[in-house]
Amino acid sequence: MNRTDIIKELLKSFPETPTLTLAKKVYKEHPSMFSSVEVARSAIRYQRGNNGINNRKQTKDKSKFRKNCEAGYSMCIPKSIAKPINAFKLPQGKTAIMSDIHIPYHDDKALAATLDHIDYVQPDNILLNGDICDFFTVSRWNKNPEERNLAAELQANRQFLGHLRERSPKSRIIYKIGNHEERWEIYLWTKAPEICGVADFELSSILEFDKWGIEHAYGRQKIKAGKHLTIIHGHEIPGAYTPVNFARTLQTNLGVCTIGGHRHQTSTHAFKNADDKIIQCWSLGCLCEMHPHYAPVNKWNHGFAIVELSGNDFDVENMRVIDGGIYS
Repeated sequence: MNRTDIIKELLKSFPETPTLTLAKKVYKEHPSMFSSVEVARSAIRYQRGNNGINNRKQTKDKSKFRKNCEAGYSMCIPKSIAKPINAFKLPQGKTAIMSDIHIPYHDDKALAATLDHIDYVQPDNILLNGDICDFFTVSRWNKNPEERNLAAELQANRQFLGHLRERSPKSRIIYKIGNHEERWEIYLWTKAPEICGVADFELSSILEFDKWGIEHAYGRQKIKAGKHLTIIHGHEIPGAYTPVNFARTLQTNLGVCTIGGHRHQTSTHAFKNADDKIIQCWSLGCLCEMHPHYAPVNKWNHGFAIVELSGNDFDVENMRVIDGGIYS
């Protein structure tokens, strides 16, 4: 490498480092190429376009040019690469919310009763609030190899979405990603990183959202119903895995009116704050089987919710499903 190549490679690796600091570094590493720190500094200034107007005009390669800095220049704070997550806005009107169906490990009777009630309500929107798919096959837990059939599991979920669309042709259907759906993305990250980002392997593609006109809300994305009601799946909250009352956990952690699933339990909790405002939260029952092998004894119950939104005002019916009957 010649001197120019060395300087260009250095500027490529350290674009924001002060010129004098780089000059000391390159002189120390290549003393035979640069007779002094000042010679190295001059070469760096030339590549950066900081060596006078005439030199800037005459230099053909201006790729390393940068604006002249004030005396005493020091490194700036690096720009953040964090990506903000904007809330998904729930449409106005009446919305049916189902969480934790865990297809193909759903409860046939409870799911059928819920869909019949949705037919009766005729909601404007249907929110599938996470863990609709189980993704047992790609989970990190120990699995019975006799039940590992990813193709059949995906087909069962596509069949459910198609059935739901046929039953509710006029409703907007929104699918929010839960922790079980995140199993698919994690599996790709760890087992097949080469195909991450390929559209054909995105969850929305393999479950055919476009075919059924289904809208996509991401796993860590809040859903806002007007200004005052927040809807999450529930796995987004750290430390929310050992609650006494999950609705109370939602209120304690979020401090706003909230609906969440994830814990498979119907509960409600209301709290009046110092400004005399009522904060009320609801947790939803599930629609999956009640006694899976990993939790044969539990406190789960079947349920779903109906939310009516008018402007920023809302009303919540937190329903239980018991032996095929619907109870508020």
